Amino acid sequence: MINKLKEDLKIYMKAQDIEKLNVVRGILNEINIRDMKNIKITDDEILKVLRSELKKRKESIESFEKGGRQDLIDKEKREIDVINKYLPSEITDDDLFAKVKAAADASADKSFGVVMKAAIAALNGAADGKRISAAVKKVLENK
Repeated sequence: MINKLKEDLKIYMKAQDIEKLNVVRGILNEINIRDMKNIKITDDEILKVLRSELKKRKESIESFEKGGRQDLIDKEKREIDVINKYLPSEITDDDLFAKVKAAADASADKSFGVVMKAAIAALNGAADGKRISAAVKKVLENK
């Protein structure tokens, strides 16, 4: 995955696509920071970086919406599109609900925190935390 990021960095440099170039540079910079902290760089670690960058941009969009800055909202959405290019597609709602239900059924303790932790482990990054949380709440309400 890191090779794909580096290849795309070169492509964006040659194309002089500054916006995409800056996004990929930022991702590679975060990966390098983790590498300097002696965190082993695996595809899972890269996915964590990508999800973190995605989350930052979604939070920025919320802030910009409050401030009425449509130009910045559009910029963040374009950056999200670049990041999504490297992320695997998210799980469907039906599959998400089924995996969360299975995690809840396997858990002896039916508290939210325990089921949420089991669901996150079972899904291994296939869904956003907010979606998982909503599915856990729905599963626990039905029990």
